[in-house]
Amino acid sequence: MSFGDTYRIIALAPELIEPLFGQLLAAYGEDLPDGTRIVRTIGGHWDDTAHTRKRAASFPSTITGQLLTDGRYAFRALWQSDLMAEFDANGIPGIEELTEEQLAALTPQPEDL
Repeated sequence: MSFGDTYRIIALAPELIEPLFGQLLAAYGEDLPDGTRIVRTIGGHWDDTAHTRKRAASFPSTITGQLLTDGRYAFRALWQSDLMAEFDANGIPGIEELTEEQLAALTPQPEDL
């Protein structure tokens, strides 16, 4: 199983979520457990506090996007390694990686809601 060990945050426009995640799942999806079932996914989460097991993140049921002030949605996961290697090397149109600071700056505050 080749999913990263560090959470990374990506942001994309809402109209790209379904088609782009579908394309990425077809190209980079891997099987990862989610409880007693196996799920084909491009993202996961730590399943335990000791960080010894990874669990599948299913879109949009177990990983949901966080609405940003610029209208995009941010997703945090342990992404599939080949997917992130491609992103790091060439970028993926429509996806931007955010730092924690960028995410904080783009997170709506109560007065924005």
